[in-house]
Amino acid sequence: MANPITTYQRRYMSYGAWLGEWMYGFIMVAVVSGMLNGLSGIDPNLYRWQITAWLLFVTFMVNVSWGFIDGYTVIYGSLTDKADQERLIGKLKKDRNNPELREKLWDLVGGGGDDYPSDETKEMYIDRIIDEGPEVKNKYTLSKEDRNILIATASCDILAVIPVILPFIILGFNGLALTLSRLIAAVAIGYLVYLYAQHTGRRKWVAAGIFFVLTLIMMSVTYYFGW
Repeated sequence: MANPITTYQRRYMSYGAWLGEWMYGFIMVAVVSGMLNGLSGIDPNLYRWQITAWLLFVTFMVNVSWGFIDGYTVIYGSLTDKADQERLIGKLKKDRNNPELREKLWDLVGGGGDDYPSDETKEMYIDRIIDEGPEVKNKYTLSKEDRNILIATASCDILAVIPVILPFIILGFNGLALTLSRLIAAVAIGYLVYLYAQHTGRRKWVAAGIFFVLTLIMMSVTYYFGW
């Protein structure tokens, strides 16, 4: 049976964007948890349960905030491109043969998926876009699909927090929980890098191993300096 969370996320995100958002989520929680764990060894007035509670609150808030920032950036970036394209089409409906506008539209639509089109094909494709293009809107707002994209994107960052801080929830704030948290984050990031390498023809285990070690180093450094 397919994971319903993954199924939902993949319905509204490309595979590359999905991997990237999970990667970003794990890196964020790894850095923040390292910072807060480091503070526990600096301030003798803080009890361990206070640091654990603070760790839970801050890691979730950071990833929730950045998850929605990423989601809104993706959506409004797309809406901005759509608005610019439709305004350009609107201008071409009034001035169909303007060569500068036609070339700009061709650049915006990415050439229709053809890297080396003939001039005739190019002009036919531009004409079709102009004929079938929608009327320019006064206001561009989020659609239901946009909201689903936002939730899918943010959920990757939010859910990435859980496995990394789970050892502290179960074991409390101690050395074993800290070690397990670091290993979970390193394995997760290493696995995501493995998938990246698998799809791009790179050396999978080498890439995964490098990022596994880098994650452990990153968390150790942030723990030591508390920043």
